[in-house]
Amino acid sequence: MLRAVLLAVAGCASTPAPLPPPAVPPTHMVSATILVNHCANLEAANVKLAQTAMSQLVDACGSFSGGTVRFSATLLPGGAIQFEPHADQSESIPICVLSHPLTHKVHLKKPCGLDVQLDASSVPSNQNGLSK
Repeated sequence: MLRAVLLAVAGCASTPAPLPPPAVPPTHMVSATILVNHCANLEAANVKLAQTAMSQLVDACGSFSGGTVRFSATLLPGGAIQFEPHADQSESIPICVLSHPLTHKVHLKKPCGLDVQLDASSVPSNQNGLSK
């Protein structure tokens, strides 16, 4: 009988509870919108170069603090890009934009500007790391 009790007690020994799955961080998204395009009067090849330059500027922006940031990017003759915060914008230009080599390949005779808006958002991720 003592043997049965010992086996019963040994069988009731607590087993550690399974660990909960690790928390999956949310997925961060950044969308870029050109609000005003003062470079629209360029020839087709230069329009594509201007679009490429703007895409490269925001490619590094997987996330940034703040929800929406507006700024102006002026493409200058010779390949430089100049930035200015939007007049009603208290946030500064995200470092992810400024970390890009600030040059472009558009052939310009005079500067042309683009008003840009970046929107950052987060969405929950499921256990597989994919967005729901």
